[in-house]
Amino acid sequence: MEHATLEQALAAIRAGKPTWVDMDGRSDGNERLLTDLEIHPLIIEDVFMDCVRPKVEDYKDYVYVLFHAPSSISRDADPQTLDLAEIDIILGQNYVVTHHAQPSKALDSVWGEVARSGRAIKKGAAWLAHAVLDRVVDDYLPQLDVMDDEIDALEHEVLADTGRDVLQRIFTIKRQLQQLRRVSIHQKEVLYRLSRGEFDEIPEPLLPFFRDVYDHFVRVTDLAESYRDLIAGTFEAHLSVQSNKMNAIMKTLTLANTVFLPLTFIAGIYGMNFDHMPELRRPWAYPIVLASMGAVAFAIVTFYRRKRWL
Repeated sequence: MEHATLEQALAAIRAGKPTWVDMDGRSDGNERLLTDLEIHPLIIEDVFMDCVRPKVEDYKDYVYVLFHAPSSISRDADPQTLDLAEIDIILGQNYVVTHHAQPSKALDSVWGEVARSGRAIKKGAAWLAHAVLDRVVDDYLPQLDVMDDEIDALEHEVLADTGRDVLQRIFTIKRQLQQLRRVSIHQKEVLYRLSRGEFDEIPEPLLPFFRDVYDHFVRVTDLAESYRDLIAGTFEAHLSVQSNKMNAIMKTLTLANTVFLPLTFIAGIYGMNFDHMPELRRPWAYPIVLASMGAVAFAIVTFYRRKRWL
């Protein structure tokens, strides 16, 4: 395997040699190569524009695949969303053209394998496309492992009521899983179509390998669905813990109100501005009233304890 200019790559493709062209951005040379390969203008437009929905389209001499992969860039990524990068694959009979606007761990891995041995590219263009998709699907598993660890941490913090920003972190995971679900619905359909012999560019002996990639992605989607259930349960547990805390606070406030209500009544009686209240002039009136208030409060608390309301 050797690096080549776009002109050399185009000549190799026309000569029928297995060729892989990897584009890492938009340029006049990249657009010219696609035009020279007679790629449909709408496909060229999709390649160099961000598209939301993964898809596969069959043309006369090639297949166009739009896939989303976990991005290698995470430092500046929005923590509220799953960081996915678009990968475009154009598969012809003897060539593969890939395009990515961001660095791709999957493409770097396949490129390193090709650079070391060259056996992958000798197996044909369809095998290269399979290798890229296989690495992309495998890259989802570390992302899911991170989510799994975060969900486990959230569950412990929710039950122990020791976590900070728990609700925000729960909704972050929910948004990421929802985003993954939207993408995976279409990507699973893409891989299913690639694995069932629908396209002439994929030889029949390679179909089991594409089915294997499809099975791996089904596992990814199943894990994502199970994590959605787990985070939903964590959210419900968080609401339950907060509700129990609120109930405990309300119970304390209710007890305080119940205790002080009769005391306020007694104090209100003796706070009335009447001239003829004989007991007010007795020397033991004040301590007797205080003792009565204490007895009433003690009786109420004792009643609550016997009812097991405390």
